[in-house]
Amino acid sequence: MRNDETGLFPVLEAALKAAKEPLDANDLYDMPSIKNHAASMNRVSDYLGNLWRKGFVTRSPAPKGRDSRCLWVYQWKGNKGPKIYDHALEYTPRVIADRPSVLITEEGNTITLEFPNLVIVVKGKIPPK
Repeated sequence: MRNDETGLFPVLEAALKAAKEPLDANDLYDMPSIKNHAASMNRVSDYLGNLWRKGFVTRSPAPKGRDSRCLWVYQWKGNKGPKIYDHALEYTPRVIADRPSVLITEEGNTITLEFPNLVIVVKGKIPPK
């Protein structure tokens, strides 16, 4: 197994675009093309979460009664397969202010200020233990 994850995003994109139904991280990791780029199924799950936060995929709670322990199934945005879930979630950070010239959002300990030509990300410090 290779640990070269540089090509994981394009391989995940191709697999999700070709999928006829939503897939979870375990389904994707079982594909040889993805297994060549991912160190583990957890890495695939991490990358899927990043794709969701960037707005490329939608995710839905995994159907019950499956043999997988994955909580989410993912589908590329724009795929209109037969198994589109009505309760699919798109990533949306909490909006603090939305003005014509600035959008301020909060996600955890990160605040993002988006101007027409500039993005400022402010991260809070983790307090020492």
